[in-house]
Amino acid sequence: MINRLWAWITGYVIIKMKGAQLEALINRIAGHGFGIWDLERVTANIMIGKIRIRQFKRLRPLLGGLNVRVGIVGRAGLPFFLAKLMKRNGLIVGLLLVIGCLYYLTGFVWVIEITGMEKLSADQIAAVLADQGIKVGAAKAQIRPNYLENLLLTQFPELSWAGVSLKGVLMQVAVAEQASPDLAEVQYGDMVAADSGLVTQVVPFRGTALVSAGSTVKKGDVLISGEYYDQYGRWQKGSAEGIVRARVWYDAFGEAAFSKVTEVATGNYHTVYTLTLGKWKVRLGRRVPFTDHTNTVQVWQVRIGSLKLPIAVARQTYAEVEYHTVLVAPEQARALALERAWQQLAATGVERDQVMESQVDEYIIADQHGIRVGLIAEVEQNIARFVPRP
Repeated sequence: MINRLWAWITGYVIIKMKGAQLEALINRIAGHGFGIWDLERVTANIMIGKIRIRQFKRLRPLLGGLNVRVGIVGRAGLPFFLAKLMKRNGLIVGLLLVIGCLYYLTGFVWVIEITGMEKLSADQIAAVLADQGIKVGAAKAQIRPNYLENLLLTQFPELSWAGVSLKGVLMQVAVAEQASPDLAEVQYGDMVAADSGLVTQVVPFRGTALVSAGSTVKKGDVLISGEYYDQYGRWQKGSAEGIVRARVWYDAFGEAAFSKVTEVATGNYHTVYTLTLGKWKVRLGRRVPFTDHTNTVQVWQVRIGSLKLPIAVARQTYAEVEYHTVLVAPEQARALALERAWQQLAATGVERDQVMESQVDEYIIADQHGIRVGLIAEVEQNIARFVPRP
């Protein structure tokens, strides 16, 4: 795919090869490292293919001694496209005008998306924005997201959070409405750190943020207090809400030995049958002559239609095995220990694709003739958890 794209950028030609020694020419082209693709045999002595311009100019020496003629039947790629474009001044001017027009239009908002309402309507929020001159076709230069966020929170007391962002010609307005339970049912509490880490983002929906990006926090620290001033300046005690993302480090370890015991079948088998008559069992056959073995059982139950009779025959097959100790290559043991460390990390809820960075340390276990791998993984996650106050 990359080669095809580069060929289009540098330009290529479509050639027709005609003669009785086409295969010899193709072999010479391949032998000199020339790239030729989309080969197609049109007739017994005519083939069509594509080749880069620079390599086509070097084909002539390869034709020596061969009864083959090569000609160009088509040209493609960026150089030829630009050459045609330069001959059409009107098209160039029109294209520049279109590009300039599109660039000019990207300085305006053409789509306004309002989300997150439950009781409020999008029309109510759109009306407040329209009073500020913010509507479809408004210039992006006159839009101040922070001002609009504060305006929406002031105009609509039922909102606990508002966010305004610009993405190209799209203006996104996202809001979150406050819950309105009885005051007696409101639970007073804080957002507390569930893990220790380095704070990267703080988004308080309700409450007073006590930390900021760059703060180092420990597990149990209060991140967002449930005590705060509302938009009217009144002191409130309530349920803190918000998101606090932080870089958190987890550690895990895994071990693996430099040897393992494998089970090898010797090929010797011994079979014993057991006849069951109601509560009675009769064993048919001598005792198992193997010290180490595996065992498989197959049972035949006597039935008459759907009626199961208390008569059954079981066949137990014993296969002799031997146990051998096999050495494990250090790199295999290391990989196995690291995989076990990742599995231990996954058991704590940390998925491998969430890890931003990881560090691996190796320790040789002398007494166990194995290796231990320590894994430290860095994850960015929301560490804020609500904890009620007594």
